[in-house]
Amino acid sequence: MNIAFFCTGEGSFFKFIWNNKHLLKVDKILLLSDRDCGVMTFLQDKKLSKTIYAKKCGDMEFESQAKEWFLSEKIDYVFLSCNKILRYDLLECYGDNRKRMFNFHPSLLPKYIGLNSIQQAFDNKDMLYGASIHYAIKEVDCGGILARCMIERVEDDFELYRHRLFVNQAVLGLDFIYKLSLGKTFHTLKGVVQKTGFEPQLTIPIESIKFFNAMDSKLLQIF
Repeated sequence: MNIAFFCTGEGSFFKFIWNNKHLLKVDKILLLSDRDCGVMTFLQDKKLSKTIYAKKCGDMEFESQAKEWFLSEKIDYVFLSCNKILRYDLLECYGDNRKRMFNFHPSLLPKYIGLNSIQQAFDNKDMLYGASIHYAIKEVDCGGILARCMIERVEDDFELYRHRLFVNQAVLGLDFIYKLSLGKTFHTLKGVVQKTGFEPQLTIPIESIKFFNAMDSKLLQIF
């Protein structure tokens, strides 16, 4: 199985997946961006990473070139961790009805669609918050939800609040790719989240995960 990530920031999520690629039955991982950003300095192997500057060539051409690169590398699935909306060839090739493109969103959808969702949940004093993985479709953050995690608010400090969410969202994403690499099938989740923890339940061996910080494993909302 070959996978690709489209990232537009520092890429903490991509770095987490990369550091744990030994757990995945994946042959190739590619990294794409449309701009100069921190994550591109992390993976400087030109065979595995590429920057296609959308501001220079335009969004339509960016997606066309990205699609051709992914197809030439026989990419099976694309994962989005970015702040760019896809509308053209790349989305049509992997997203929508193709169901081979997934977005990682830091909220319990359908709450807080779009940008700044973490800040909105924090400012609204939500006692339960979390992250979702959904199919990427033309309507922003509206594709069928395939996996999610819900955690209980503990911190009043925003940075600690956000870090707890990152740890849980990163493990959610890693477990999702782990299941996918094992050939597991996913069903669209219905209704609202009923309890804290991960849905579906985690199957990846947690003791084998490499966290950025040894104490991060204690932040997981397993139940």
